[in-house]
Amino acid sequence: MNTIRVVLDWFPNTNHTGFYIALKKGYFQEAGLDVEISGDVHGVLETHGANIVVAPQISILEKIAEGKTLTAIATLTQKNDSGIVSLKESGITSPKMLEGKRLTHWEPEWFHGIIGNAVKKDGGDYSKVNLVPMDVGDIVNTLGHTADATWVYENWENEELIEAGKEINYFNLADIDPLFDFCAPCLGATHQLLQERPDDVENFLACLDRGYIEAAHHPEEAIMFVKEYMPNVSDDLLIRSQKHLAGILLDKTGHWGYMAPERWNPMADWMIEQGLYDKRRSTEFTNKYLPTLVKK
Repeated sequence: MNTIRVVLDWFPNTNHTGFYIALKKGYFQEAGLDVEISGDVHGVLETHGANIVVAPQISILEKIAEGKTLTAIATLTQKNDSGIVSLKESGITSPKMLEGKRLTHWEPEWFHGIIGNAVKKDGGDYSKVNLVPMDVGDIVNTLGHTADATWVYENWENEELIEAGKEINYFNLADIDPLFDFCAPCLGATHQLLQERPDDVENFLACLDRGYIEAAHHPEEAIMFVKEYMPNVSDDLLIRSQKHLAGILLDKTGHWGYMAPERWNPMADWMIEQGLYDKRRSTEFTNKYLPTLVKK
């Protein structure tokens, strides 16, 4: 058995259901792989010795610029499912409305570049946003107390807030500008893994393809099958969340993982324009390890 170590972008949630289906159903084992998965709340990408990391495209590019030998090999969803959530009482219905409000943020400079651009595009002034540095692990106890708004993945934090009886406002960043529909989250693999064990990478992604196809076609059954790996939340929350994701997990061929250049390239070019990334590289991302029809 060949070992692959995976570090998730956050604690396990419905974004990662395909991993746990492949693990629990023995798909990895059938492929001769011993896959170790770990994850926790963090806003800064660190590989922690893993072969594969889950992170947004912008974090992977940032690490590449710092000298990390990473290449993105798949994306979890075919649309960036992230945006700004707030309690309805805050009145934040668009990026401009963040002026004068408390917004949590992560350490990387790209956070301010992305959100600052969204605020500017909406006619606002990012310098008027009150920034609160923190990684939010408990969205319910953060909004209305420590902060007014947070950048989240819709599939999870929104559902937590709804479960807690909160009325919320939310806007998806990709709906504001196609630039923000970058690949997030996606999988980055070390060059050592890609060069020394390409067959393992292909087999690993084929297992994930099977897992995510099941999650897309049978979301309720899929999440209930792996609920033991998820946080201690209600079945209703898990099912709502997985059903929300079901429509954006697969591409038009019915498979998972494909990274469209029209999603990747604009963000990479924009990061260079903003001084957040140094230069384009041919090794930033590749679809060549994905199975069957998604190879393009």
